[in-house]
Amino acid sequence: MSTPHIKLQNKAIKLINPTNMGSLEEHFQHLNILCLPKLYSFSVSKFMHSYHNKLLPNHFDEYFIPLSSIHYHSTRLETSKNLFLPRVNSSSGKCSLKFIGPKVWSSIPNDIKFATTFTFKWNLRNTSYMKKIPNYEL
Repeated sequence: MSTPHIKLQNKAIKLINPTNMGSLEEHFQHLNILCLPKLYSFSVSKFMHSYHNKLLPNHFDEYFIPLSSIHYHSTRLETSKNLFLPRVNSSSGKCSLKFIGPKVWSSIPNDIKFATTFTFKWNLRNTSYMKKIPNYEL
C-alpha cells in the first residue's frame, strides 16, 4: 500500500533526517512521528474513545451497534465494550468509519480503552500497541 501521500511523507522524512539510519521505520521512530496509515489509525482510535465516552455530538449516538444489543447473553467481547462489525461488500465500505472504527477499537487492549482521554492518548501513543496497530487505507 503506497499512495502518493505516503510516498511524499517518506521523501519528507528522508529530507528532514538525512542520516543513514536504515529503514524508514527507524527514521519515524527517531523523529517520534507516525506514518500516515498509523496516524489515521491513531485518529480513529481517538474518535472511538470519544464515542464511548459520549464526547461526540448526539448524531453519533446510534452510529455504531454495541455487541450487547446483538447478543442477549454475556460474552467476552461484550465486557470489553466492543462493537458490531458490519458486513461490507465493497472496498469503499472497508474504508468507511462504520467498518474501521469497530475494527480498530476491538484491537485496543482493555487497559488502554478504559482510561481517561488524556491518559488514553498518551498510553496509545507511548506503548508498543502503536507498533502493532494495523495500517488502514486512507
